[in-house]
Formats: sequence, C-alpha cells, structure tokens
Amino acid sequence: MTALHASANGAPDLARIRRALAGTADPQAHASGPLAAVALVLAGAPADLHVCLIHRAEHQHDRWSGHVSLPGGRVDPGDPDARSAAIRETREEVGLRLDNAPWLGSLDLLPVSSRGVRTEMSLCPYVFHLGERLEPFSGNDEVAQAYWVPLAHLLDPRNAALRHIVRNGVELTSPAIRFADQMVWGLTYRVLTVFFERMALRIPRPE
Repeated sequence: MTALHASANGAPDLARIRRALAGTADPQAHASGPLAAVALVLAGAPADLHVCLIHRAEHQHDRWSGHVSLPGGRVDPGDPDARSAAIRETREEVGLRLDNAPWLGSLDLLPVSSRGVRTEMSLCPYVFHLGERLEPFSGNDEVAQAYWVPLAHLLDPRNAALRHIVRNGVELTSPAIRFADQMVWGLTYRVLTVFFERMALRIPRPE
C-alpha cells in the first residue's frame, strides 16, 4: 500500500473544503432506483491533503475490474443509508474506519455508466476527513493496491493525460490523471471533477 508525495501548492486546504461543502444536501434524498456509494477520504496535514484511491483487483464478474476508484460499492438492503454503505465499504476494502471521522459533506448524485452504457444505478459520493495521519491500509481481495494521492498531484498539469480505448471498433478518448503506474478516469474522474469544482478549481486537461 502506497503514499505518493507532492507539493501542496495549488491544492485546497481543509478549511476551504469545509466551507465549500458546508450544508450540502445528502444526494440520496434525490435518488430513485439502485444506489452505490463512495467515500472520498481525505487525510494528512490541513494544507497538504491526500485522498485514498484504490486499484480494484481483477475479477471476472466485476464490471469495474482493474479500475482505479474511490472505496465504495453497492448500497445493500442491510445498510441504514447510502453514507453508512460508504463507511462500511471503506472499512471492508481498505481497513479505514470512518465511523467517527468528520463528515465534511456530499457531492451531487451521479449517474453510473458501464462500458459506455448508462445503468439504472446512481452514485452517492461522501467526503470525510480521517485525520492528519496517513493511516496504513489493510485491503481485502477486492483491492489490488491502495494509495494516498496528494490533491496537489491531481491538479498538477504535468499529470494530465488522455486514455484511449477501442469499443465496438471505435476509438474513444477520455481525460485522465496519471499517478504511479495507474490512471484515474471514468466515473472516479467525474467524482473528483465535481469535488474540485466545489472549490472553483479545475482538473487540468492535457495540452
């Protein structure tokens, strides 16, 4: 399990994030149909925050097998609500306990697509601050690797990339962020985009 290091220049500090997310509504209130929930877990010094990202293990029946994502998953019938599901999934997938961690707020409900096709599922993203320590991870078999990635790394233009795939004979390009030997793209990229937009910040696009 890995912590990456970068300067915090240009990244929002904890006070700015708190202000931007204060009073946000729970996205579950606007949802219908099946739900998934993710936790955007922040940790580190208030002026040098990192976010937890995971590289999902390769599983034949997982439609997001091998993707980089935020910890989270489907809201189960036994979960009291979507935020509880995000807390549970984070504990199961990376061993981080958010039960007593400050909940900073929520992001907008997002539609979930798979292989370019819109599904019936919607995603509820929740933002937490775990503390100033970058806690060690203890992943389960759903997670190949977990990382603490500096917010500054995600906003650094040098890490902006494009991801090229071929689907049904058509080449498709999507924006991405490089880190370690991975790429953030797709739904996780969209969640991070919405998160930074709350602070009036933009993830750079490659030139």
